[in-house]
Amino acid sequence: MREPICLEQAEYKSALAASLYETILEKASVECSETLLNLISIACDLNQEIHRALIAELGMGDAK
Repeated sequence: MREPICLEQAEYKSALAASLYETILEKASVECSETLLNLISIACDLNQEIHRALIAELGMGDAK
């Protein structure tokens, strides 16, 4: 098992994941079923919640 990452790295990686999810959602909206699109959207929303929580915890300004 990998070592835990620090909160700063987690925030950075969640921001990268948000960009990745945007790209995936654009492609999926054209090429995937509605069910798969909904599942990807749930994962995207969960990542966004985590990202906002990390920003708030780190005191990095408004949790957008």
